[in-house]
Amino acid sequence: MIVNVLGLASSKVKKICKSAAIIALREMQTPCVELTIKFVSAAEIKRLNSAHRGIDKVTDVLSFPATDICAGEQVAGGDGTYLGDMAICLKRAKSQAKEYDNTYFAEIQKLVVHSVLHLLGYDHIKDEDYAIMNKKEEQIARVLHIGG
Repeated sequence: MIVNVLGLASSKVKKICKSAAIIALREMQTPCVELTIKFVSAAEIKRLNSAHRGIDKVTDVLSFPATDICAGEQVAGGDGTYLGDMAICLKRAKSQAKEYDNTYFAEIQKLVVHSVLHLLGYDHIKDEDYAIMNKKEEQIARVLHIGG
């Protein structure tokens, strides 16, 4: 399992994010994959959100799957299958942590887990899909010892 971490962040933040991604992948029984976490500015995530989702505002995390899998489907391809990329705005995560009465580190762990699930084909547009994805997020949050 390979988790690449790029962008400006403290070594502690990078370590926490990498660990959260690895635990999420193990919990989802997807150990032989690769993904990239990139920390981006508020301006960059706003640009990405506008370009890829048509939403012209700052967001916390964006996921860019490299595979075309459905939620719950095993990743084909074996060792080294590239799942995709996530872009995290740490500035938004910090303000969101205060907004949700969460710690900064727990908030970024939640964002990583959320994005990993998107890379694995999960979504939350429909209520029934939200329930499935939310249950997975809570399961992984318990393993990470963060509020679910």
